[in-house]
Amino acid sequence: MTAANQAKPLTDMRFDALDGCRGLCALMVVLLHAPIAGPIGQSGFVRHSFLFVDFFFVLSGFVIAHSWGARLMAGKRWADFIQARFWRVYPLHFAMLMLFLVFELIMRGGRGWEGAQTPETFLHNLLLTHSLGFVSQLSWNYPSWSISAEFVSYILFAALAVGAARWLRAILPILALAGSAFLLVRLGHIEAHVDYGWLRCLVGFSLGALLRLFLWERLRCDEPPAPTGRWTLLELATVLYVIGFVSLFGTAKLSIAAPFVFMAAIFVLAHEGGWVSRLLKSRPVMLLGLLSYSLYMTHAFVIARLTNAATLAEKLWHRPIFVEVAPGTKIMADTLTGEIVVLALILSGTIVVSALTWRFIERPSQAIGKRLASGGTMASRRPAEAAQPSR
Repeated sequence: MTAANQAKPLTDMRFDALDGCRGLCALMVVLLHAPIAGPIGQSGFVRHSFLFVDFFFVLSGFVIAHSWGARLMAGKRWADFIQARFWRVYPLHFAMLMLFLVFELIMRGGRGWEGAQTPETFLHNLLLTHSLGFVSQLSWNYPSWSISAEFVSYILFAALAVGAARWLRAILPILALAGSAFLLVRLGHIEAHVDYGWLRCLVGFSLGALLRLFLWERLRCDEPPAPTGRWTLLELATVLYVIGFVSLFGTAKLSIAAPFVFMAAIFVLAHEGGWVSRLLKSRPVMLLGLLSYSLYMTHAFVIARLTNAATLAEKLWHRPIFVEVAPGTKIMADTLTGEIVVLALILSGTIVVSALTWRFIERPSQAIGKRLASGGTMASRRPAEAAQPSR
């Protein structure tokens, strides 16, 4: 939030530094799934970067409560909200799922279905029910389980905001605490996806909504018009704390606290009072934020196609490219040099593909959702407004 935002209505404020955070966190998830096992891939920070999905959940609750909370709590526009969110997330999910299906059919060459990619798992992916316990393993565009989980949170949040607005202040922390307790007892950690992924999301989403609706105005500090040393130190401490937490506690019981850690980090960075926030608002980082949803949703496809290309090259050149690190498990690099090459290919490919999907899928579908939710026409909307990311 910039100093200029202070004169704007609350729903017109933009938390630009948080958009930058979203982009960097999306890149960390890309690194997590890269087929590498050298010093980068084996570092605790990268191996535990699945926790940044919880950052997305908390941030989603914060941003959606900021944009829609007041309207929903006034008992208005429940259907408009769901419609807008559907058009925001589903078209890209659908497009990537179709791409995975096409390549799966090509690669199978007429053989029968086997493994995780089956008609049943495809149907659950199509219906966004693959985080509700109906399937036993990740499949197809595997990061999309979190989109299924988020859509459950959208529906529940909207229903509670419309139907139980007067009790929402109490309901949100209860959901977060009860959900965390259940995951701790049931799983012993927070890494749920196809089984209790929806509950994992609900915990983070509830905390983000709680922060924006009931804690932000009470606890926030008036930020200076220019970055200060005090805020910079606080932001640096926050970033280092997040890095340390992710590196050390990704698979431990304490990982349950990840949404609470990210809630605190979002509170600090949303003030935009230091030089870390200034960096997060720089043009390259903001571009990553703009592409973050596409980065998240396309990287598995890019990695799969790079793997196909490497397999073909290995056969044609008769030279080993893959390294077998365990029976049946192969990676593309186990040295630092190899990791840098592989990551350069994956990241550059994912960014290029993401730029295309944002331009031709995300932006048009988001504009449709905004038009339908507002009941207006695109001619009456400013182009910049229609292009703003909202995830």
